[in-house]
Amino acid sequence: MNFFNNLEELPPDPLFGIQRAYEEDKRPTKVNLSIGTYKTDELKPYILPSVKRAEEALFQQEMSKDYLPILGLHSFIQGTKELIFGKNPSDIFGAQTVGGTSALCIAANLLYKAGHHKIYISDPTWGNHPHIFKEAGMEVERYHYFDKIKPFESMEEGSVLLLQPCCHNPTGCDYSKEEWVELFEIIKTRKLLPIFDIAYQGFGDGVEADAQVVRNFADLGLSFMVAASYSKNFGLYRERVGAFFMKHHDVKRLTTQLSMAIRGIYSNPPAHGAEIVAHILMTAELKKQWLFELEEMRKRILSMRGLLVRELKGFEFMLEQKGMFSYTKLKREQVLSLRDEFGIYMTLDGRINVAGLNPKNIGYVSKAILSLRRHDE
Repeated sequence: MNFFNNLEELPPDPLFGIQRAYEEDKRPTKVNLSIGTYKTDELKPYILPSVKRAEEALFQQEMSKDYLPILGLHSFIQGTKELIFGKNPSDIFGAQTVGGTSALCIAANLLYKAGHHKIYISDPTWGNHPHIFKEAGMEVERYHYFDKIKPFESMEEGSVLLLQPCCHNPTGCDYSKEEWVELFEIIKTRKLLPIFDIAYQGFGDGVEADAQVVRNFADLGLSFMVAASYSKNFGLYRERVGAFFMKHHDVKRLTTQLSMAIRGIYSNPPAHGAEIVAHILMTAELKKQWLFELEEMRKRILSMRGLLVRELKGFEFMLEQKGMFSYTKLKREQVLSLRDEFGIYMTLDGRINVAGLNPKNIGYVSKAILSLRRHDE
């Protein structure tokens, strides 16, 4: 018997498929603007010096390879809570997770068990967002992101929605302060439950400013969830370091549900990446160094965005975008032409990773894009 005949063959993950095509491309002029990892000016992977210092210290101090608790490393959870919410509010509880992705999986698990089988997600959004919630059995309803606040006014009362508080992926376009205020009022009136996916804290306007949306909502006293990732701002991509937080009046009951969900998914989280983050956040000198390094990363991305726009007449709208990604508004056919003719790789929706640009390739990329536009005209 073949026990899996009823399973169809699925296409490869689109993003990692693009990465594989880039790696197989032999052209020396090829440019990778697809996967969202930070690169140096030499387009090399970047391990933060503060991370290396923390690892060296931990190597000397480590005394155990025992399991962490189900909810994870306490010092990491507390440090993360303060980084996102400020002075550790007592009515917010959470757990260490295996990256931001499993934080979203846990949210989906809890929501489905509680009887919430539908979630509203922006269109466009990160490609994995719909997949995560569909895999949990939830129905995904899309709302048009560029319609700003209007879609929320007609959402069914008691609905769940996914929001990105800073550096929206893939557009780089965030709501204004005034729009967030309007949205919060709608959430309150219509009794909506938001999940804040904060994956790029520090890449928009800085660590404190990027957390302000979540902090402002927490001050309202309403229920919410947060999925946080340290892949980008600590450069810990392969360590899979994330956190899940929740605000609700019945902390004790929901903590038991949270623990049971984690126990059934990955039992308990890995230690190494969480220990790095906790050590940096708890060591004043290292935290200062990390904040400086993160600010330098943010400035490089900002500089590359500015240089690209200076080369690309008609793309000034990109200057309003924040974070690692920019939405170019290039059509699918144009994206494919850039890949085939010039070896320039980006996602099919026209999203680019700005950190994949440097002073050496930015002229090549801009000329290629402009040549396509002239051809289309």
